[in-house]
Amino acid sequence: MESLYRLNYNKFSDKQIVEKILAEPHDEEAAVYLLYERYKNALLAIYFLYASTTMWYNDCVNDLFVLLKGEDLHWQPLASFEWRSSFATWIKKIASREFPKTIKKMKRVIECGTNIVSINNDESEKPKVQIPCDGEECIERRLRKVMLMEAIGRLKDDDQRFVILKRLEGYKSKDIAIMLQERWKKYGIKKYNDKQKLVVPDADYVNVRTQRAKESLKKMIVEQ
Repeated sequence: MESLYRLNYNKFSDKQIVEKILAEPHDEEAAVYLLYERYKNALLAIYFLYASTTMWYNDCVNDLFVLLKGEDLHWQPLASFEWRSSFATWIKKIASREFPKTIKKMKRVIECGTNIVSINNDESEKPKVQIPCDGEECIERRLRKVMLMEAIGRLKDDDQRFVILKRLEGYKSKDIAIMLQERWKKYGIKKYNDKQKLVVPDADYVNVRTQRAKESLKKMIVEQ
């Protein structure tokens, strides 16, 4: 069977693979192999400490991938590993901290009866819950998920990034508007319109930011 990877990463040590990821240009295929293949069993073991089915496993690993890549997209969190312990010990420690967060988030989405992959504006009818199957996902599908999260990370507008992530979690515009108001208050953010009037985020504001984010994401993904 032909390998889905460009290189045979199996012959490389953990340190060599990490070096490939950190070096310019970043070898993100190596990162996919490291998390989704080499440490699959180890990460599954961690995952099953917090869940009884594989329903949210790929979401957990996707979030872990995005976390290690960092906000600057240059893998600084991964670069922080100093090899004082084995990579296996380090990655399992991070997974033990982050997986419960993702599982809690996904459970909340299911309980709200929302579509976890929708970034569309509010619909008149409540969308059906999309329950991920327990079967194996192909590498291409995983890469598409990672590509979307990477593109979201590259959005320059903080509000666009915030509203699109909340949309992915299943929240509607009016709920996101309230969370955005709280976020602005917490960080002392004040914005004014063309008439120099103070802006208060509402559902319309969220919808505009969502649409602009979708347009930017589409452009970034097509250009990759």
